[in-house]
Amino acid sequence: MKTDSLFYHLFQTDPALVLELAGLTIPQPERYRFGSQEIKQTALRLDGVLEPPADQRDAPVVFVEVQFQPDEGFYLRFFSELLLYLRQYQPAHSWHAVVLYPTPTIERLNLLNRPLLALPNLHRIVLTELPLLASPNPKLWLIALILAEEAEVAEIVSRVQAHRRQHPSEGIDWLELLETVLVYKLPHFTREEIQEMFGFNDIELKQTRFYQQAVNEGRVEGRVEGRVEGRVEGEAILLLRQ
Repeated sequence: MKTDSLFYHLFQTDPALVLELAGLTIPQPERYRFGSQEIKQTALRLDGVLEPPADQRDAPVVFVEVQFQPDEGFYLRFFSELLLYLRQYQPAHSWHAVVLYPTPTIERLNLLNRPLLALPNLHRIVLTELPLLASPNPKLWLIALILAEEAEVAEIVSRVQAHRRQHPSEGIDWLELLETVLVYKLPHFTREEIQEMFGFNDIELKQTRFYQQAVNEGRVEGRVEGRVEGRVEGEAILLLRQ
């Protein structure tokens, strides 16, 4: 299960999180829709496209990439896909690009991509440099949970649980969001151990069994080659979306 799938799951739940992380102030951010977009005839796909409502012409399209692995060719690939998208779809909006890194050491700079970094529409965000837990937005605490060391997990989970109990009518399925992150963070724990550890009495960690089996069979571990990787990743992403 890839880390970027967790972020895209959160962004589907609340697209305005991307705008908040990038520091973009846009009227009615709750009207955005987050999804992926196929680029025709190129076998390329932009994993994260934040689309504004059609009647909000001053709101930009926002392209989102979660980059947790070093990649020398990342910016060239990303902007190739972005420009092809603009050429094919020609949206009636301006655009911004947001790249999320866990730490600054993941980003790779070279002579070919340096001119791209000067673009004012590009926002390079280092998540560990943001005061995520100091934010009043509890969904940013979930991002902090994704980045946290295992020893820090319990404290953050307790904080999210306390918020959930204090705001029962908020209309957000906090248990579903927590289970998604915890399955990723704690693959070596059983469903029962996670329930006991965090006091989840009625939570259904449906993904835990699948993920544990996949780990035991050696199918989710670093980079798995060929069709096995595609099948496991596809099933994981499908489960998250469901």
